[in-house]
Amino acid sequence: MGAGGGSGLQWLGVGALLLAALWLRSGLLLLVAGLVALVLGVVALWSRFGLSRLSYERRFEQSRCFAGETVTLSVAVTNRKVLPLTYVVVDESVPAALHVEAQRLHFQGRGRERLRLRFSLGWYQRVERRFTLRATRRGAYRLGPAVVSAGDPFGWAEQRMEVPSSDVLLVYPRVLPLEAVGLPSRRPFGDLASRDRLFADPLRFAGVREYRPGDPLNQVHWKATAAAGELQVKLLDPSASLGLAVFLNTWSYERFWEGDDADALEAGVSVAASVVNWAHEQALPVGLYANGLVYEWGFSLRLPPARGDGVLVQALEGLARLQTGSPQPLWELMAVEVPALPYGTSLVVISRQVGPELAGAILRAQRSGRPVTLVLTGADAPPAPELPGVRIYRVGGEEGLHGAVLAE
Repeated sequence: MGAGGGSGLQWLGVGALLLAALWLRSGLLLLVAGLVALVLGVVALWSRFGLSRLSYERRFEQSRCFAGETVTLSVAVTNRKVLPLTYVVVDESVPAALHVEAQRLHFQGRGRERLRLRFSLGWYQRVERRFTLRATRRGAYRLGPAVVSAGDPFGWAEQRMEVPSSDVLLVYPRVLPLEAVGLPSRRPFGDLASRDRLFADPLRFAGVREYRPGDPLNQVHWKATAAAGELQVKLLDPSASLGLAVFLNTWSYERFWEGDDADALEAGVSVAASVVNWAHEQALPVGLYANGLVYEWGFSLRLPPARGDGVLVQALEGLARLQTGSPQPLWELMAVEVPALPYGTSLVVISRQVGPELAGAILRAQRSGRPVTLVLTGADAPPAPELPGVRIYRVGGEEGLHGAVLAE
């Protein structure tokens, strides 16, 4: 309150004016005393009840979108009392990555801007406004906290209240066709189909056939053998359950404290999203792992290979929430997760650059029967070390995705 501290002295002044008016029998002084008392009464009324039963709400009409798309933001201020409000000012904190179209915002700091809204409310009135926000970069964003101010008609007293942050808006990364990313649309990660025929999935039973020398005994179908009178083995469909496991490195350099290359990281996130989407379209199981902090999820991103629409949605949501700052290197994450993947699973490792430790993890995965494709996202990163058998692509940062090349 701007006038609360001196209200007692002000009322004493009114009393002095009133006594002077009565002593001097002055109608003018009596009128002035009455007017001052009226003004102080109005100010006191607004100071006490200005923010009472006043609410400020905002909501996104959709909670998810892709980078580059727009969302509609609705804000509403409601005055649920008889006392009208001559002015209400809302200072809303907006992430800089959410561009409010047709509005002028003020710099606030730490990647945020301030949107100032002004309202005038009568008794029991609700005012609603709509804004178009363009999501310029993937991420998980909240508006607020907001500061709501209201005061008396004279501007003498003002009250403030803080409104907590809004619900989260998830902005998915860009998803591009593999040829737009720079990877070949045909066999980008080797001959998955021919490799799949080498492996049998015990959960995909397709019938029985006669035993042939060299068939493993654990594939013998004993009930069919008893019925046929000769050895029968299970006939299994070629396994399509091997699929892909995408490993995204959020470290821009060999040590996480050396800083971030935001352009290379966003390129890597977009490549990861595009590869997951490609695998989903091919009906391949796909998993996603990253060594970054995941907003409201935990320490790292770990989504084991699986199929279905929910897998793609969960992967996109995880990439939207992915942040830097994790002290865990990717090679440590791979050391834990790669041995748990089915033999023959193809790995796609995405990183700005490859140091000795990550190179070692890649070679161990390659030698364990899990073919590796490496995608480098640093335009000026040093060449990758010698990685026999590993297919290597290089893309030139977020703006250079269309110009990826197969590294020699």
